[in-house]
Amino acid sequence: MKVFTYDVSTFEEGAKLGVNGDSKATEGVLVFTAWVDKGLLQKNISLPHAEVDLTHLPSRDKDLKKYIRSLSWQWDLTNGVRPGLWSQVVARIQGRAHQREEYEQCKKSLFGERGEMSPPLPTVADRTVQFPSYFLSQSGLCVVRRVVTVLSYLHPDITWCPVLIPVTCVLLHYLQEEIKVYQAVANMLTHTGRTEKGERRTYLFDTRLSHEAMNRVFCDLAKRYAKAAYVFLKDVSGSDVDTVMSDWVWWIFGALPFEYVVHVMDCYLVEGMKVLYRVGVVLLSKWHKQVSGAPPSDVRQSIQDFCQNISSNIPVKDILKKAFKIRNLSRKLCSTLQQRHLATLQRKGAPAITIDSPTHTGHTHGSIALTPVESGILNHSQIHQLWCWLPQRFSLYEPRVIFSSSEDGYHLRNLYQKCGDNQPIVLVIKTRNDEIFGAFITESLDYTADKNKSRSYFGTGEMFLFTLTPGPVKYAWVGTTGSGDLSPSQSMFISADYNSLVIGGGDGDGIFLDQEMNRGHTKRCRTFNNAPLCSSGDFYCVSVEVIGLQHDED
Repeated sequence: MKVFTYDVSTFEEGAKLGVNGDSKATEGVLVFTAWVDKGLLQKNISLPHAEVDLTHLPSRDKDLKKYIRSLSWQWDLTNGVRPGLWSQVVARIQGRAHQREEYEQCKKSLFGERGEMSPPLPTVADRTVQFPSYFLSQSGLCVVRRVVTVLSYLHPDITWCPVLIPVTCVLLHYLQEEIKVYQAVANMLTHTGRTEKGERRTYLFDTRLSHEAMNRVFCDLAKRYAKAAYVFLKDVSGSDVDTVMSDWVWWIFGALPFEYVVHVMDCYLVEGMKVLYRVGVVLLSKWHKQVSGAPPSDVRQSIQDFCQNISSNIPVKDILKKAFKIRNLSRKLCSTLQQRHLATLQRKGAPAITIDSPTHTGHTHGSIALTPVESGILNHSQIHQLWCWLPQRFSLYEPRVIFSSSEDGYHLRNLYQKCGDNQPIVLVIKTRNDEIFGAFITESLDYTADKNKSRSYFGTGEMFLFTLTPGPVKYAWVGTTGSGDLSPSQSMFISADYNSLVIGGGDGDGIFLDQEMNRGHTKRCRTFNNAPLCSSGDFYCVSVEVIGLQHDED
């Protein structure tokens, strides 16, 4: 199937069209929105009559995943279940999307009341790449441009997401309202929810560094799950293998036929990024089997051609079934690899540098202007030091105390309730000996506490332990500073229940706090390879605070 593309000039020429376009489904191919060029669609794809499936969606993540995996490949493009399915699934994605009124107000300020204004396409999208427009009409392309522009304006911390445009294009084929499309992609970029296992589901990355880390994760997965294909690719590509592999996400969103992309999206919207990794690994493996007898002269073009013409050789059913048969390619594995590569990239070239040695006080992101915080433990310079240690994307956020034991009570239950779903947070402890230490926690504390998942560890590789007195020291996750495979005891980030709070595990607790936040201890742990955070190891708490990160738009 031919892949229809547009470039930046297409956006500019159509910027003033369709601002108030009606999104109601028209007669004919009923499941598609009014933003789809149905004549172009019918010329290129055989469209049977739509059969509406009114099956209710399972409410549990595990059941919904099985439901979609088993049935997606059976639904043709006009099956009536898909608009309702996508609408319900994206509504479950929790993030920081704005409401309709804010979106409409921003759209009017950027484009004018009648679309007479034409702001440039934001740099969050790669302006040098031709993206697939699939079967959107000119008015549909205008909607994509508005969604991406408004999103970039409302979320200035999102700086780079090349696949944002093709993902928006695909969603616009089935989601009937412009605001729903915006909220879907905004929530996918700022997703804060977790699965029933407590794992964070990732959909899209929002910085150049995170995208580079994503590409490295795919290389790791290819080496593990498509080893023969990767070795072959390395042999025929030589030093360009990383460049070839960096195209992997465009194999899906730039080359696959529309029918295949839609079926992949069915599962991706439910399960997140790991679906794309799985499909990418299968595409690499299938390409290798086709060309291994005759190495191509242009490897990148060969893979693109294979993906574009895949419908003549491999049904989408076979791609999906093969992808979901890959064993142990889990969300946790992908997240761990992502954090390790991101930390490595930051050490090598990003302004935010992880501290590897306890003798260093660290590097900063630059000058950070912080609003004064009414902390009973920390002074302004100590808060500034903490903010210099945070991942760089949080430098736009302001600190605020969301829990103080002196005001909210000395009990873990109170701490969990006050923190709610705030994430990330900084836990700060002051002892009787005036020692101050704590931890940066990337996950909210409500899930494990509310579900009473005793002794279950969760968290990410961005977490760290620290001391501020007698001197500032940061202890990063060992996965960011070491190499090779990690043992499970080196990824025991945090465990929380109503009896205790433990941060850092493996041969000892980095921080242990009892339920009344009275006594605790700190030892070396394998997760952070830290020294005890206070001189005696055991301590009595004078005060405990939790500092939240508040975005300036809140």
